Amino acid sequence: MTASSYHPAALALQGLFTLANETEHEVARELGLNLTDYRALATLAQSGPVTVGKLAEDLGATPATATAIVSRMEARGYMARHRNTEDRRQVQVNVTQEASHEIMNLMRPLMTATNEHLQSLPAAHQTVVADFLDVAQHLMRDHLHTLSEKNPR
Repeated sequence: MTASSYHPAALALQGLFTLANETEHEVARELGLNLTDYRALATLAQSGPVTVGKLAEDLGATPATATAIVSRMEARGYMARHRNTEDRRQVQVNVTQEASHEIMNLMRPLMTATNEHLQSLPAAHQTVVADFLDVAQHLMRDHLHTLSEKNPR
């Protein structure tokens, strides 16, 4: 199948994925992080507190690698370890307020512009866009799962 045989929206979405990757690289650079550490930080910011083992699983990394990432990020003040309030034997890791603020400061202009544009659309269009993006996320998650199962790390 050639690129011209795909729907323009599918091609635009592919372009958005490329720009998202470039943005991720640039945000990591602005924070002074390598891409792996930034991805761990972003994953944790999305998920909330998790164990190092769960973070490793989410990253597709070994527990030793995740532990090293957390140690580096903790030294930078971007992650913190704390005991689980329900099970004191369990240590969880979370993103610090400092890291959240720094990431948000870098992403706020894009988030604000996106939000303003969406709010300028008629309500019916807003719903269609939200529904499409929800479906696109599910398709991407399913594809990622398929790729991960095909090529286990």
